[in-house]
Amino acid sequence: MGIAALMLLAGASVAGAAKLNGTVKVGNIFLDETGDRSTVQETFDIYDGFAVSQVLLDGSLQPQSRFVLDLRDINLDSRQGNFNYRLPGLFKVRAAYDQNRYVFDPGRGVTSERKNWQVGLQVTPMKSLVLSGDLNRITRTGDRLSFPPEPGTLLGTVSSLGTRYDNALLNSQFGAEYHRGRAGGAVSVQLSDYSDDLNGTADRKGQVWAARLYAPMPFYNRWNNLFRASYGTRKLTDGGVEYKMSSFQYTGILAPRESYQLRYAFEASRVKDNALDLQTDRIQNDLDATWFHKYGNLNAGFGYETNDDDITLTDYMSWHAGGSFRPDKRLNVRFEYNGRVKNDQEDLTLLKDIESASYRGRLEIRPNDRITLGGEYAKRRREMPDIQVVVSGITAGAFARYEQPKWGAASLDYTHAIDEYDDRLAPFNVVTAITTARVDLSRIKNLDLASGVTYLDIGRDLDIEKSIVFVEGGYKFAGRYHLDAKYNVYNYDDYILLDRYYTANVVRVNLGYDL
Repeated sequence: MGIAALMLLAGASVAGAAKLNGTVKVGNIFLDETGDRSTVQETFDIYDGFAVSQVLLDGSLQPQSRFVLDLRDINLDSRQGNFNYRLPGLFKVRAAYDQNRYVFDPGRGVTSERKNWQVGLQVTPMKSLVLSGDLNRITRTGDRLSFPPEPGTLLGTVSSLGTRYDNALLNSQFGAEYHRGRAGGAVSVQLSDYSDDLNGTADRKGQVWAARLYAPMPFYNRWNNLFRASYGTRKLTDGGVEYKMSSFQYTGILAPRESYQLRYAFEASRVKDNALDLQTDRIQNDLDATWFHKYGNLNAGFGYETNDDDITLTDYMSWHAGGSFRPDKRLNVRFEYNGRVKNDQEDLTLLKDIESASYRGRLEIRPNDRITLGGEYAKRRREMPDIQVVVSGITAGAFARYEQPKWGAASLDYTHAIDEYDDRLAPFNVVTAITTARVDLSRIKNLDLASGVTYLDIGRDLDIEKSIVFVEGGYKFAGRYHLDAKYNVYNYDDYILLDRYYTANVVRVNLGYDL
């Protein structure tokens, strides 16, 4: 992606048509770590050594066009990149790439690597017609972790999935949309192809064709309608397993007055297994109402859903209510309530009946343009009476922000959560506290400083502490040059599993030049 984009820019530059701005950064990463290297995911993609940290280019190939090329850590296995080119009213091109690593064992010997390529194109041959295409390919290679070894043995038990990853998923989508005013329609096709070089029986392909139409009601433009229908198949490449999927959706939005709005949504879908001659039908109805006021809004809704697969019939009822109050820019209050009940009429599903409810509120106050204060509270509960399990939790938090023009800003966030799990065997309780603080300073000309910390403490039936501390600074000199440095400390301790600890010191230094 980067080579192709640079060739495009070079060709335009030779022709004298390109305007180019950007930044180039090179530097080094110093990594010192000890302990269980599978505990802190934030360090999975940190590599020691020289790094081409960033190549950022933006500008135009001609007066009306605009492009951005952003490549990061080009020479490392954590490389990422984005490219966007736009010619307003004609077309857009975008491309992206990233790869990352996941670590399974303390010694970081069992790992897997994921690579993601994306490319998209949008063409507008006329003002009312848009053609688009997207392609996405994800690959995963590496090792799988065996189950923990039995006492007295050296090797773990290999699962039926094997000891390695080597698979690829290719997704693509192509579509066309035509619109005129508030009415229009579109057609699209989605294709998928999954292949596993280590297990050919898992290879499968799928496709979904879809069409949608949106338009206001004739002779009454305050009623908008959206219709969508789709049909697709998914089947194993080697085998007789094939699914057929179809759905129909309708959404109607009625706003007879500016002060309130009614919304109704209907969806009917079917998944059919040709091999077993079984099908599952799902039907859902949702109704919502919202009342608008210059100081906020109120909303409420109800939904009913059924799932029928010829063996079991399960229905769901859900409801919600909420609103907001904002008399001016200094006060903002939000609140909401959600409830859901599952009824397994034949008592054949695993968890059977389920009841859940949640409450949430948030308050934000701005005494002046420099200070922001606030807090939030949430309560949730989920019951499965047939298996005698109850899950409940409370979360409360507070935050504060302070901004001083020409000096910088400071922020502080604190969250306290209590989670309780009660079942037939024994209760399990966890108390979590998360504190985050950050300070930014820009008082000295050409010098930016920042420091912050995130601290996580999980107590009661667990005893885990985790923290991330950073200090960074950037200095501009000699017009176009700048020196950046960042120091991170990662720490993890599990006081129940004594060998689960980790400490890492990471220093990253970059020298940059602005084009």
